[in-house]
Amino acid sequence: MSAIILVVLLATSEVSTQPFYAPNEEIRTYLLEAGEHSPVLQARHAQWRAALERVPQVTALDDPMFSFGVFLRSEANNFKAALGQKFPWFGTLRTRGEKATLEADAALARFYNERNRVFSEVKRVYFEYTFLGESILVTESLLEVLEYMGDIVRSKYEVGMAQEDEVLRITIEQTKVQDRRDGFLQFKPALMARLNEVIGVAVDTERPWPQKVAFPQSLPSEEKIRQQIQESNPDLRRLEALVQSRSKQAELAKKKGYPDFTLGLDFTSIGTPDTRRPNRPFPATLNSANRLANTLSGNVPFNPVTTGIDVYAFGNRRNPVIYPDNRDDNIMVSLKVNLPIWRKKIRAGVAEARMLEEAATHEKRRRALELDKAAQMAIFTVEDGARRHGVFKDSLTPQAKRSYDSLQIQYATGALGASFLDVLDSIQTLLVFELEQVRAARDWQIGAADLEYLTGGPWGVYEDTQIVEAN
Repeated sequence: MSAIILVVLLATSEVSTQPFYAPNEEIRTYLLEAGEHSPVLQARHAQWRAALERVPQVTALDDPMFSFGVFLRSEANNFKAALGQKFPWFGTLRTRGEKATLEADAALARFYNERNRVFSEVKRVYFEYTFLGESILVTESLLEVLEYMGDIVRSKYEVGMAQEDEVLRITIEQTKVQDRRDGFLQFKPALMARLNEVIGVAVDTERPWPQKVAFPQSLPSEEKIRQQIQESNPDLRRLEALVQSRSKQAELAKKKGYPDFTLGLDFTSIGTPDTRRPNRPFPATLNSANRLANTLSGNVPFNPVTTGIDVYAFGNRRNPVIYPDNRDDNIMVSLKVNLPIWRKKIRAGVAEARMLEEAATHEKRRRALELDKAAQMAIFTVEDGARRHGVFKDSLTPQAKRSYDSLQIQYATGALGASFLDVLDSIQTLLVFELEQVRAARDWQIGAADLEYLTGGPWGVYEDTQIVEAN
C-alpha cells in the first residue's frame, strides 16, 4: 500500500502535472515520509480506489432473475421455470460508467489536493523549525557578544572607569537574552511534535535541526500564476470533474424517460397420461344393461355372443379409464417493457440534475476566486519576505554590526563620545535586526510553500547558491 501511495504521490498525471521540488534533501525525505505515513493521505487514497471500484459495478447489467414454481393442482402441468434478464435503454450503461469515472477522477483530484496541502504543511512547519534553530544561533552569538562586553565592563569597573549600574545593566541584558534562548529551546519539542504529526509518525520521534535550504526563484507575473492555478490546482480539477459528473447525471435522468426491456425464457413441464375411475355410467354400459334386461325378460331372443359381451362390459363398468395426453413441454420466449408514463417525475429528475450541475459550476467559480485571493496574499508574503530579508541582510544588519564594532572599540579604549548605553543599544539593535532577518527568510519560504500549494506545483526551480543564512 505504501509503495502505491508513493508512486501516486510523485507521478505525473492529468490532475497533477508538476512534481513537487524540495529545496534540500532533508525536506525531500520528510515529504516522502509524509506520503508513506500520513493517515489523511492514506484515507484519501483508499477513497479514490473505492471510487474506481464503482465503475465495473455501474456498467454491469442487473442480475438475471430465475423463478421456479410447482403446480399443486393441475390436470396436465407439473412445474414451471422462468429466466429473465433486464436491459436498460441504449447507452445507459455507458453513461453510468462515464459518470462513475468522473467521480473517480474527482476523488483522485481530492487526493492530490490533500497531498499538496500535507506537503505545504510539512514545509511550513519545517521552515518554522528552521527559524527556531536560526533564532537560537542568533541569541547564542549575541550571548557571546554580551559576555565579551561584560568582561570589558567589569574590567573597567575594577579600575574605576565604569559605574556599577553598567555592570548591572550588562548582567540584566545577558539574563534577558539567555531567557529568550531558553524559550526557543523549550519550544523545540512542541514544534518537533507538530512536524511529526504532519508527517504522520509518533510525535516523540527525534528530529535534527534543519539543514540550510535554498530560496525560491523570483515569481512570474500574476497572470501566469493565475493561469497555473486554473490549469494545475487539483481542487479546481475536482470541481470540474464534479460539474461533468452532474451533466452525466442529467443524461441518466433523461434516459429514465425511456423504457427498459426484460427478455424472458419460460419452460412448463407437461404431465404424463392420467388414469381415472369414472364417476358415472357410460352410455355403452347402460346399453349393455338394457340388452341384458330385455334378454332376461324374453323380449329379445337369447344370443350367447351378444349376451357374453354385454355381461363383460357391465362387469367392468368401474375399472379406471386412461386419458392419453400426447402434448410436448411448453417453451416460451417473452419480452417485457416498462412504461415510464409518469412524466412529471422524470422532468423533476432532469431538473434536479441540471440544478446540481449549475450549483457545481458556481462552486467552481467561487473556489477559483478564493484561490486567486489567496494567491494575492501568498504573492505579497513572498515578495515582502524577500524584500525584508534583502534589506536586513544587505543593509541594516551589516550596518548594525559595524556600528557595534565601532562603539565597542571606542568604549573599550575610552575614546570620547562612546558611552555604555550606546554600546548596549547597538547590541540590542543588532539582536533585533538579526532575528528580523531570519524571520523574513521564514516568511519568504512559507509564502512560497503556500503559493506552491495554490498553483498545484512549483513555478520554477531552486538555485543551490541561494542558501538561507541567519547572518
